[in-house]
Amino acid sequence: MLLLFIKMLPLVLMTLAGYALNKHRVIDVAFNRQLSLVMLNVFYPCLIISSIVRSFTWASLLQNWMMPAGAVFILVTGWLVGRATLPLLRRHTEGTRRCYHFICLMNNYSFLPMLVAASLWGEMAVALVIFSGLGSELCVWTLGVKALTGQKLDRRFLRNLVSVPMLALVVSIVILALRSLMAARGLLPAEGSVVQAFLGTVLDTCRLAGGATIPASALICGARIAMLHPNRILSPLMAGTCLLRLVVIPAVCVAGLLAVPMPVDVRRVLILIAVQPAAMASVTLAEAFNGDAEFSAAAILATHVLCLITIPLWLAAVLGGG
Repeated sequence: MLLLFIKMLPLVLMTLAGYALNKHRVIDVAFNRQLSLVMLNVFYPCLIISSIVRSFTWASLLQNWMMPAGAVFILVTGWLVGRATLPLLRRHTEGTRRCYHFICLMNNYSFLPMLVAASLWGEMAVALVIFSGLGSELCVWTLGVKALTGQKLDRRFLRNLVSVPMLALVVSIVILALRSLMAARGLLPAEGSVVQAFLGTVLDTCRLAGGATIPASALICGARIAMLHPNRILSPLMAGTCLLRLVVIPAVCVAGLLAVPMPVDVRRVLILIAVQPAAMASVTLAEAFNGDAEFSAAAILATHVLCLITIPLWLAAVLGGG
């Protein structure tokens, strides 16, 4: 538990910075929303392109398909559980219901699992976490957008899927395919050439801009936590949300992952992802899509505190010493 807390400390400190900035009136509601839109349309797409293009090849996409497929299974399971339990929230506002559904879908599938995986299993496990993000991103920008907007699966909904992050995901996959094709035909830019230097600079720019994603998300979340009323945390709805996010949904996912034959390293990373708390980006997306950002912030705070207990228990119970 202490090790997990230490690994979460960067997130905690950045969130506390957002909390302090709001209390000192440096960040207000309007700025929070504007920063959310910048993060969504600039920083996050750059992170997607940089991490995918730098970390993977076309061959690795095809060889390790179980990672993104497993991530899709985890998020779809959360979406289905959230959808099945939505009738229990009929007395709550539509914005709260949508954010609740989104939190059931989307957990902290990248940053926190990467920190824990690096500590427990090394660099290869971190690469697997990043690779699984392909499936997670696909779910977030399809089912996640549907959950937050409440739209039906019609032509209008499909038009709204043409978001900057979704385009960044498509562009990343196209780049990998083109790079593989050009390498096979000997058409890649020569080492040290102007073209290679330019392309490297573009990727470096994406990496630098993408590096702001997690700090920006933490600041946004911290500022929203500073605006919270205690009743939003100490409520039956929050207790139920934590129970689903940290116990029920992970239990269903773990059962499914244990039932399917797969390599040990793949299974344990997917199980680690399955037991994560609510995603920090939930507040950012709630701000961007006019949802109940205060409820999302409360869920993030509550699940991240409780996961200090639940994650070690899940890993010990399912993986043992592995």
